[in-house]
Amino acid sequence: MRTLLQDLRFALRQLRQSPGFTLAAVLTLAIGIGANTAVFSSMDAVVLHPLAVPELDRVVTVAEEQQRAGYKPVTLANYEDWNRQSRSFESLAVRTSSDMSLTGAGDAAQVRTAQTSASFFNVLRAQPLLGRVFLENECQPGRDALAVLSYGFWQRRFAGEPAVLGRKIELNQRVYTVVGVMPKTLQYPSDTDVYLPFAATPAQLANRITHDFLVTGRLRPGVSVRQAQTEMRVVADRLANAYPATNMGWSVKVEPLLDGINGDLTPLYYRMIMGATLFVLLVVCANVANLQFGRGIARRPEMAMRTALGASRGRILRQLLTENILLGLMGAAGGLAFAALYLHIILITMPARVARFMSGWSNTSLNGRVMAFSLLLAVGAGIISGIVPALEALRLNPVEQLKTGSRGTTGSARTHRLRNIFAVAQISLAVALVIGAALISKGMSALLHEADVYHPAQILTFTVKLPITRYDTPQKQAAWYADSLAKLRALPGVTHAEVSSALPYSDNA
Repeated sequence: MRTLLQDLRFALRQLRQSPGFTLAAVLTLAIGIGANTAVFSSMDAVVLHPLAVPELDRVVTVAEEQQRAGYKPVTLANYEDWNRQSRSFESLAVRTSSDMSLTGAGDAAQVRTAQTSASFFNVLRAQPLLGRVFLENECQPGRDALAVLSYGFWQRRFAGEPAVLGRKIELNQRVYTVVGVMPKTLQYPSDTDVYLPFAATPAQLANRITHDFLVTGRLRPGVSVRQAQTEMRVVADRLANAYPATNMGWSVKVEPLLDGINGDLTPLYYRMIMGATLFVLLVVCANVANLQFGRGIARRPEMAMRTALGASRGRILRQLLTENILLGLMGAAGGLAFAALYLHIILITMPARVARFMSGWSNTSLNGRVMAFSLLLAVGAGIISGIVPALEALRLNPVEQLKTGSRGTTGSARTHRLRNIFAVAQISLAVALVIGAALISKGMSALLHEADVYHPAQILTFTVKLPITRYDTPQKQAAWYADSLAKLRALPGVTHAEVSSALPYSDNA
């Protein structure tokens, strides 16, 4: 420890004696480390840890699978049988989602609700930030007029007021009492505004035809996803034999919840961006290495003197690497400031309608995992950028160097060759990055202008969900649409007003 402290003090003195080199190296490293830290922070929040759920690897989704038709939601009757017959799960939870009209809390609005069984919060080990969640006996018809708010909806609609507990809100003209608020770290399902008790009727519980429900489960300790998959397929075969009219040809698919949240494309996107920023860091390391070569030539008399005084090559190498790692740590400090600014910008510029579909996005921050990653980058960048220049600085004859003194500081042909190699590597990586950025920009530009033929700047769209309790017949719904279209067409500047079930390039088209 005493030797390490001596190395650090000496390294600080050396860096202070070369302020131009130190500033250039630190700023260069700050850009490379900061870019990687920012991207990893976003990746950590969205892909690696989107939910603050204990033992997330044990939480799975369970879906029904039909031959050549892919995965589908579950029927309630099958879910009930899974609950009774499976032994792989601590608990299973069922839910469904719907859009509802909110009244009684400011301006009317359309909100996304998740009707869940009480076991849903137990599966996720989710504790409310305020109040409580609903109980099992409250998931019954007539006793289910309770609501739990998501953190984002609580902030947007009620300005984060703790007095929201006990407040009455109307959803589709039915009064609900707010009993709890979930924490910010629970963003699942990501688009949910309000959680409601799922109160199934006896007819729904006996239904094996309507595939409308999503199932989440927590595996028992020691049970793997593969073991649960094997057991559930046995249960599915048993149900197919018992109910051939509805269950024949259906199986079950069990997969980790994290896979379902991320999908196939999101992790790929982040890996690509992470790879690109690592390329940036390699360019930075090549740049710093070239700076080190120039500094190493000027320090050759110093190296020769230290060698002549008895310092071993290993001791000198350790000292030089200590200087480089210290540079990396200083660059990481600047990189964290750069990353914090970058993350602040992307968080405030991300459209809310997009962010709400990304679980974990609002939790993006410079947390402990990100700090550890930044530290690892700092040490790695210091070693990568400094090891070759340090080894080259030791390739000298102390006697000859002391004879020539400062006159022999132009560097050998080998040193010039290595500097050229690093320069070529730096330029090659930079060219690859520029080409990749150009292709990405071209693709993004094409996507952004794909719908120009429809003149989107001149079009306003409205999504309407009529409450079934008030508009319970096709005639009432048609009358509402006809009246609304007439009013819209009468507005100044409106040339057309129409109703459509799907917009161009939408997922429903």
